[in-house]
Amino acid sequence: MKFRTAFIISIVVSSSTNFQVHANENPSSQEVLATAKIAGACGILDAMIHFQKTTKMNGGDEFVSRFWAVEAVRLGISVQQLSRKCDDAVIRYDKMWKSMEKKPK
Repeated sequence: MKFRTAFIISIVVSSSTNFQVHANENPSSQEVLATAKIAGACGILDAMIHFQKTTKMNGGDEFVSRFWAVEAVRLGISVQQLSRKCDDAVIRYDKMWKSMEKKPK
């Protein structure tokens, strides 16, 4: 069980962020909201991993692993695909955020 837990956490933590972003230059309001929602949820999932890595809470590795696995199953994808979708959503969110910043006059 510990190997499986470590394997899932390592997939999530080591997932590359070099995925092509498909956000258009003028996203719809719905696309902006959906991206923000997904990026926020992924931020919480990432915070779980960071918390466990820093606190090393007893049983925490198994909990985080199970949580990610259940979330992936709920979405009908693998844990690695979930990690990639999170990476993509965060990249899209950052691009949208920067495009909406006020430019100095």
